[in-house]
Amino acid sequence: MRMRHIKGLTRETFLMLDRIYKQSKYYQVRQRAHCIQLTSKGYKISELMKIFKVSRNTIYNWLNSWESSNLVGLYNQPGRGRKKTFNSVQEQQIKDWVKATPKSLEKVPEKIQKQWQIKVSKKTIKKIIKLGKMGWYRIKRRVGGEPIPGFYERKVEKLEQLKRQEEKGEIEIRYVDESGFCLIPYIPYAWQETNQKIEIKSQQSKRLNVYLPITSSLFALCNTSASGFFCSKNPLLDDDRFMF
Repeated sequence: MRMRHIKGLTRETFLMLDRIYKQSKYYQVRQRAHCIQLTSKGYKISELMKIFKVSRNTIYNWLNSWESSNLVGLYNQPGRGRKKTFNSVQEQQIKDWVKATPKSLEKVPEKIQKQWQIKVSKKTIKKIIKLGKMGWYRIKRRVGGEPIPGFYERKVEKLEQLKRQEEKGEIEIRYVDESGFCLIPYIPYAWQETNQKIEIKSQQSKRLNVYLPITSSLFALCNTSASGFFCSKNPLLDDDRFMF
């Protein structure tokens, strides 16, 4: 078989190849530069195949690119490189399959294999849908029902009235902070469009809220979603409360 070697490399060119081999951020470019160095030293094609773990044709392509384009031949040219596994129509179909079962990708490789006889991993599927502007996001919980018109405004009006009563010494307002514990399971994650998130309706469940007043004279532990109340001068004896 005909021997192939790159001959006549100048010292400057060899040093340039050495710098590319050590510093290039592209793995293929580093391999090609090192291959040109070794073949100029007399390495055989069979030896280069073992070193770089590539085929004979690949080594010949590297040498041909160097002989025709010199340093430029180390880099991939437009239109070259690995072709896409799926076309745009197939990628959209994959996204639709993911949307059908957004919490898991387990069944998607099976559908691809059955539809197009192409075997892919879940890692490849993740790359496709991420490029298609999908991500692994928490599902949004939607509040059930519609707000009562004017409800908030009436509460604000009532609070202002209570403040005026407090200024007159008729009542004493206490503000509290809360921490809640809900019995509904956590909100799951799913594959979703970046600009079109999945929503699930809020479920009715008991919620235990712990309230602690700012002042030390009042403590409340109750099973309600209220976030504030007012009471009389002697709050521990008077049951008159206003929840909001």
